[in-house]
Amino acid sequence: MPGATITEKIVSRAMGRKALAGDLIEALPVDKLYFNEVIGPPAILNFEKDFEDVYTESGKKLQVFNPSRIAFMPDHTVPSCSIKVSQGIRLMADFAKDQGIAMYKEGDGIEHTIASEEAFVLPGEIAVATDSHTCTQGALGSLAFGIGTTEGENLLATGELYSFTVPETINIKVNGKFQRGVYAKDLVLHILGVMGEGGASKRVAEYTGPTIDSLDMEGRFTICNLSVEMSARTAIMNPDSKTFTYVNEALARRKMAMTEEMRGMAARSDPDATFSKTVEVDASSIEPTVSLPHSPANAKPVSQVTDPINSVFLGSCANARESDLTIAAKILKGRKVSPNTNLLVIPASRRVYNWAMDNGLLKIFADAGANIESSNCGPCFGKHMGILAPGDRCLSTSNRNYKGRMGSPEAFIYLGSPAVAAATAIEGRIADPRKYLPAGES
Repeated sequence: MPGATITEKIVSRAMGRKALAGDLIEALPVDKLYFNEVIGPPAILNFEKDFEDVYTESGKKLQVFNPSRIAFMPDHTVPSCSIKVSQGIRLMADFAKDQGIAMYKEGDGIEHTIASEEAFVLPGEIAVATDSHTCTQGALGSLAFGIGTTEGENLLATGELYSFTVPETINIKVNGKFQRGVYAKDLVLHILGVMGEGGASKRVAEYTGPTIDSLDMEGRFTICNLSVEMSARTAIMNPDSKTFTYVNEALARRKMAMTEEMRGMAARSDPDATFSKTVEVDASSIEPTVSLPHSPANAKPVSQVTDPINSVFLGSCANARESDLTIAAKILKGRKVSPNTNLLVIPASRRVYNWAMDNGLLKIFADAGANIESSNCGPCFGKHMGILAPGDRCLSTSNRNYKGRMGSPEAFIYLGSPAVAAATAIEGRIADPRKYLPAGES
């Protein structure tokens, strides 16, 4: 019999039996579940409304399936931007206290960054959250994807996801060494351009090949994060020594250590696994890349684009970790943001923020003329901190540039790497970062 993909292995482990792509799973056990403050409050209210009578009739207190496997991570509009948001966060905090669920504070970070930094999600686990970019955790070798409010409500009660079809897998095999000034963000934007908006519809994008192996974990998170923009169900990478080093460091921050049980959950695709499609990508041919309005798949080499920009956003769950801030700071050091452009910098977590402060990066950004905010999603989904007006043109390191995504539907959003963002902030137009890289910087 042919071998299995990592996705098939993870589902098989959860079910206690062999599961193949295309199989309908009536009730899929979930290992980890997390919520933000957008969907968390309505999911809690629905859970209380729909399940309280069931528990009361059985003489039991209303209780979630397993509080240790659930977390609440307010991140989208924090610090709170409205009375309604504040009420929702208070609801989450009260519910978390009553149920014994982990509740993170405003400013602790973006949920998908916290979930990995805190080792809440581990290799080989099935993790779901009420946000489409949950696929970020696929870089850990976990099967992670977004769910809706109703699914979240039911999961709080049962810990199971109903009517789950095991998705097929596309193998995206990447070879070649990056050119100078090319990073993981450029690679994934290029792949989106090749695949198109629906190129991986309902399937898992599994990334393999020596280029992927050479990436650090932060680059892997970026690639998995954006994979949903080609309609993938999720993205995943096979765990390796870098994965386990990262997870061990994350566990150590919680004064924990990886157990044999944790390590045993990790899985890798077999060499003879069956893929629905294999896509070969030559990373050495890729230039710094940007996606033009109004689709992440509208990708072009930066050398072909010089559009004026009046807003630059360096942040989001796609690109605001240590390596992202480092390369942007190297380019901005000793330089100034264009007088016609506003630069907003939001580190992805409190840990990253404090690290950037301790290492002088925040001072570099401030001296260049940037606005620096505490960790949150910021303007990425168009609710606060840098909302775009009609006619604005923004270069963002986030993951979506649809009409109206960051404010006015009459604004124009471009996507790029932190290096492109820094160069663009300096010039006030889409700019190639290679001219600003320090000598010897790749």
